Amino acid sequence: MLSAGLSLLFGIPGAYVLYHRSFPGQKFFRALITVPFMLPTIVVAIGFTAFQQLPVISHLLEGDSGIPVIIAANLFMNYSLAVRIIGGVWMTLDDSIENAAALDGAGRLRTLTSITLPQLARSIASAGALIFLYCAANFGIVLVLGSASTRTIETEIYVAATQYLDLPRTSGLILIQTVLTIVAFVVAQRFSKGQMRFTDATSLAPRARIDGRDLPAIAITSIFIGGLIVVPLVTVMIRAFQFDNSFSFLNFTNLTSHGARELLAISVGQAALNTLRNAIITTILSMSIGLLVSYLISRPVLKQRPLRFQRAMDILFQMPLGISSVVLGIGYLVSFSGGFFPLRSSWLVTPIAQSLLTIPLVIRMIHPALTTIDSELLESAETESAKASQIWWLIELPIIRGVLVIATGYAVIISIGEFGAANFLAYGDQGTLPTILYQLISRPGAQNYGMAMATSSLLIGVAFLIVYLVSAFDREKQ
Repeated sequence: MLSAGLSLLFGIPGAYVLYHRSFPGQKFFRALITVPFMLPTIVVAIGFTAFQQLPVISHLLEGDSGIPVIIAANLFMNYSLAVRIIGGVWMTLDDSIENAAALDGAGRLRTLTSITLPQLARSIASAGALIFLYCAANFGIVLVLGSASTRTIETEIYVAATQYLDLPRTSGLILIQTVLTIVAFVVAQRFSKGQMRFTDATSLAPRARIDGRDLPAIAITSIFIGGLIVVPLVTVMIRAFQFDNSFSFLNFTNLTSHGARELLAISVGQAALNTLRNAIITTILSMSIGLLVSYLISRPVLKQRPLRFQRAMDILFQMPLGISSVVLGIGYLVSFSGGFFPLRSSWLVTPIAQSLLTIPLVIRMIHPALTTIDSELLESAETESAKASQIWWLIELPIIRGVLVIATGYAVIISIGEFGAANFLAYGDQGTLPTILYQLISRPGAQNYGMAMATSSLLIGVAFLIVYLVSAFDREKQ
């Protein structure tokens, strides 16, 4: 709750600066704050282990538990979620009311509290509920950054299942966690006016240029982005090139090894190939199913029964958003370990489980794009005796092609970074980059730590590249 509240507190001025005002380089900063949200949670956790070792930070946290660092890592990951959801709605608001208030002598603060925030209330509540959902299901950050006395339901599930093999306790905790996350998901859906956008919002009305009266919001946004987003990322990049307190490429050359004392069952390169293979299969499954479901639930319906079917299908395929990846991983582990369908013994279990986590994302991106297609255009094609397949291939698909490319990019990067389910399902020579990273960071030694930093820096680079390509394609599409 504290992480969600602080994300909104810092997110509102960020949404104002990055979406309500205009300045050179604005789209770059929008892309920059998106990178942490797309990073694997285990990479974020590793980044903050290096961040909290900085002299100033270590002095501030001396003798403290891991809670402040966990909250900081949650803010690092979810800040962009608050900024994008609130800012996307802010861009669509009519400025005439604010301008009228300014003519009547209202200052910026009075206008914000009396006019703007009431209009943004639903988006703020939706963003808060979604961030609470992500923080409550954040497994990797608490597992790495939490001390022995700092645990959440997620990590307790992991301990009960893997260390004590206590399935009754595991099941009870899973029920509690599932109820908690589903309630948060329902609240987010209840307050959300539409689908959450993962691409940049657009507005036909020109945005006012930033000026001196915006200095408080600029200062808050600049300090947050610089101190809590840029510094952790740069710290990881610097540590990746340090070995024994000197500049070296040794951490990267060690990636071909199995770590100190042959810690790893496979090398980081082999884990990268497993991750790439899983990402390809996950993306194919999630894009195929997500596109099909989005098409079906976007069709116009007049009768009540098909309408109820559409709503049920929408809820069914959005449900994985309300169930944590840890719960999903244990569910697959228990359900498919034997019997008529021993999927657990196949490496396919990991990409199949990961596809369930990416399908809702794909639907939330494609479905709004399909519903915004001009109905008159489709009706004109039907009037000209065009078949449904012709309308799809010649009209609808070309219109949403850009969204499909963007959804594919996000599906790939989320699959690469998925840690919760893979931690239970990917074992032995089928390990993925996030599971290998956890093994490296959980064992002492300069070599293992350096390899973890080098791998994390490479994943940060991949995240930057994909977010940049998606942002560039989104700008070209607009």
